[in-house]
Amino acid sequence: MTSFKKVAALFTLLILVMLLSACSEIDPDYGKSDKLSQDALLAESEEQKTDDEHTKIMSSDRVMSNYFDISLFDEENYSDIYLGKKFEINATYSGESLPVPTSLEDMAELGWNLSDGNEYNEKSLVFAYETIDVIFENANGLKVNAKCYNSSRSSVKLEKCYVVKFRIDNDFLVDSTNYKPFNINGITNTMAVTDVIDILGTPSHFYEVSTDSYYLDYFITKRDRRNGITVYINPIDDTVTAVEFSYYK
Repeated sequence: MTSFKKVAALFTLLILVMLLSACSEIDPDYGKSDKLSQDALLAESEEQKTDDEHTKIMSSDRVMSNYFDISLFDEENYSDIYLGKKFEINATYSGESLPVPTSLEDMAELGWNLSDGNEYNEKSLVFAYETIDVIFENANGLKVNAKCYNSSRSSVKLEKCYVVKFRIDNDFLVDSTNYKPFNINGITNTMAVTDVIDILGTPSHFYEVSTDSYYLDYFITKRDRRNGITVYINPIDDTVTAVEFSYYK
């Protein structure tokens, strides 16, 4: 009788095991989890790679990245940002207007004449497409450096050339009490580098002369990299050292 009970119990146990196995659903993803994880990681890696390509930093400069988005610049530190055709240069120096482009005659009407000691005078001959450095001076003895340009295909007298560029060095850094104020589209003697960026925005180009000397170029249009505003800065002292503004014609 005891043997019969053992056989019956064993038989019952086998039936229960078979029933429980029959009730378990088959997992359709069984054995696939590892592959799915690998695919997910691969997709994430590809997405990250695409993002990295879109934000690739071409410029090797790491100083100007403190002031604007360096990813906008290529390996030569040029961007596709311009002041625009409608941009007009408004410049004054010690309250005196300095328009560009202009002529020697118009400069004389504003009180500016060629200073003594210039290599060229009004009657000097200037070759075709030649640029001449000159110095203008007003009745108060204020001097400013400029460039005259012969845009014609033949030689002409200097008085027929356009004044296309001015440069003003910031003497506020030398004498903060008796300096000569300038204002070029809102850029003044006392500004920090961040002030320049706030007013003119991200430049079209920048260049490192040395660790304490950079310049920021603002081109008016993509077609002409000569014209516009150039602000010379000292990023270490956070100052503007000079400003050039030009418009070639």
